[in-house]
Amino acid sequence: MSDIQVFAENVWIVDGPPVRDFGVMFTTRMTVVKLSGGSLWVDSPVPVPFDTLKRITGLGPVGYLVAATPRHVWRLDGWHTLFPEAQLWTARTTPFTLKKGRLPLAGILGDEPPQGWADDLDQLAFKGNPLIEEVLFFHKASRTVILDDLIQIHPIVKGKPLHNALFKLAGAAYPHGGVGLDIRLSFTDRTLARKSLEKLLSWNFDKLIIAHGNCIEKDAKPFVERAFKWLAPAPA
Repeated sequence: MSDIQVFAENVWIVDGPPVRDFGVMFTTRMTVVKLSGGSLWVDSPVPVPFDTLKRITGLGPVGYLVAATPRHVWRLDGWHTLFPEAQLWTARTTPFTLKKGRLPLAGILGDEPPQGWADDLDQLAFKGNPLIEEVLFFHKASRTVILDDLIQIHPIVKGKPLHNALFKLAGAAYPHGGVGLDIRLSFTDRTLARKSLEKLLSWNFDKLIIAHGNCIEKDAKPFVERAFKWLAPAPA
């Protein structure tokens, strides 16, 4: 685990411990945004050392805890214990939602940002997939898109040939990364997905934060366009 890192003005990232999902190890990362009202918005919180937690709380009060993908809902539980007054928001429940405990949700994330962060963040629910409906965010001031699972860039790990081969076959390995084959195949309504992609690409972003792999600090839009080329309509 690493300490809190500045990504952009009023935006920080923190890497957490690796987790196993479907038998495969994944890196983890959370994003912290200081809203214009002074409170902190935390997406996909991860376990952190005490010193890191102290630095985070020194930035402002934790007002919102967010799980923008069904696979990260369980990660709210520990932080809810630490910050019981924070509002909890999750993506729409799907068959792939990982739950832990009874969370007192303030609401379900959709295409419209709640009033609490609407001045700072825009958002969209990336539709067309019955198994995973991830919500993406756009931090307007820093021109940063915050994304958890849809795009991944998995590093090549020395001594792990099977691990490396799986991510290469999925099209999500370093250096190119992209939307994994398993996720691509689970989009059953590509018309809806293209509408979501259209809104994503309408945002004037330059940076990209992802939970699994290297973030992109400049010229992120061309990378995102390439990652979603598979959604282009078939030739007539």
